[in-house]
Amino acid sequence: MAEDLDISSDFTEPPSEAGARDLRAELDEKKRQLEESGRKLEEAERLAEERLDRLLRSAAELDNVMKIAARERENSAKNASEKLVCKLLPVLDSLDQASKHDEGMRVLHQQLLGILAGEGLAPIESVGKKFDPSRHEALFQVKREDLEEGTVAEEIQKGYLFGPMVIRFSKVAVARR
Repeated sequence: MAEDLDISSDFTEPPSEAGARDLRAELDEKKRQLEESGRKLEEAERLAEERLDRLLRSAAELDNVMKIAARERENSAKNASEKLVCKLLPVLDSLDQASKHDEGMRVLHQQLLGILAGEGLAPIESVGKKFDPSRHEALFQVKREDLEEGTVAEEIQKGYLFGPMVIRFSKVAVARR
C-alpha cells in the first residue's frame, strides 16, 4: 500500500534555512502578539469586573440612602404630629370637662377629637376593662362589689395612643373587693 502513494510531487525541495528562520521569527512574533493581546484582554476584563462591582455597590448604596431618607422623612412627620398632639392634650382635657356642661362645647370637643384622630390619636378605653399597666396608671383603689377585682372602675384622666404607642397613660381607679 505504501508503494501506491506518490508524495514526491507535493514537496519538490525543502525550505531554505533562512526561510525557516524567517518563518520561525514570524511565528514567534505572532505568538508574542497573541500573548500580549491575551494579557490586554485579561486586563480589560478585570477592569470591567471592577467597574461593574463599583457600579453595583454604588447603586446599592444609593438605594440604602434613599430608604434611610424616606424613613427619616416619615419619622420627622410622625414626630411633628406627635408634638402637636401632645401640646393639644391639655386643651382636649379642658374641653372634655367643659363638654359635660354645654352642648356647644361637646360639639367642639368632638371636632377636635376628629382632627386629632386624623393625625393618629386614639383614646384608650379604660372603664370596665382589666387594668393594664402598659396603658393605665393606677392612682388609687376603690371598693366595688359589682366589678371584678383588678377592673378599671373610674377614669380620672383619659389616656391616649398615638398610632400603636401610648403617649399618655389613663389615670384610673382600680376596683377591689
